[in-house]
Amino acid sequence: MKKINLFFVRHGETYFNTCRKIQGWSDSLLTEKGQLEATHAGQWIADNVQLNRVYSSDLGRTKATTRLILLENKHQKSLPITYSTQFREAFFGSFEGDRLNQLAGLLRISVSAENDSELALVVNEDDMMNQVKKSDPTHDAEDATAFWHRVRKGLADIWDNSNDGDNILVVTHGALIRKLASRTENRYHENPDNGSISLFEMTDELDLTLQKYNQCV
Repeated sequence: MKKINLFFVRHGETYFNTCRKIQGWSDSLLTEKGQLEATHAGQWIADNVQLNRVYSSDLGRTKATTRLILLENKHQKSLPITYSTQFREAFFGSFEGDRLNQLAGLLRISVSAENDSELALVVNEDDMMNQVKKSDPTHDAEDATAFWHRVRKGLADIWDNSNDGDNILVVTHGALIRKLASRTENRYHENPDNGSISLFEMTDELDLTLQKYNQCV
């Protein structure tokens, strides 16, 4: 049976992260700390993993993180790299740029939550995305169906272009990794740290098993 290893890395810290703002498909630059986080992730990967292929969200913060990771890898010139819309963060529509701690109020949910990770403690992840879509005045935000359709499409692309035993780097976003881990294990996971690594094993039918989560390097 074919098995591949997916090393999911959350992008380094951004200025929106420090301001605790909803980022989604919007973008902000990596902070100096975020650049160091990406470099440290790259050093760990270079020392511990022989990569076969690299995937990255096409947003600026992930592309910058990918570049810094690969600068630490002596095999970077020979690694196939795919920048994919499928691994973008969840899209919050007109709520992007708002404060994270206002999200519960915007969704008319009577709980105190500093961010979407805390909100996921009391609201199902898919229900949260559906409510964001419903509450967005422009209705541009993604619902759960749209989000999982594109993520599964991204995973299928990886599967179709990999061989048994391949190690694949996927540089992406906090909520995407959290949602994927929570869905895989059917239990709550908090947001992974910036620059952290989470390891999934993928087998036939795109079946995922979480091996490690939010490992700091």
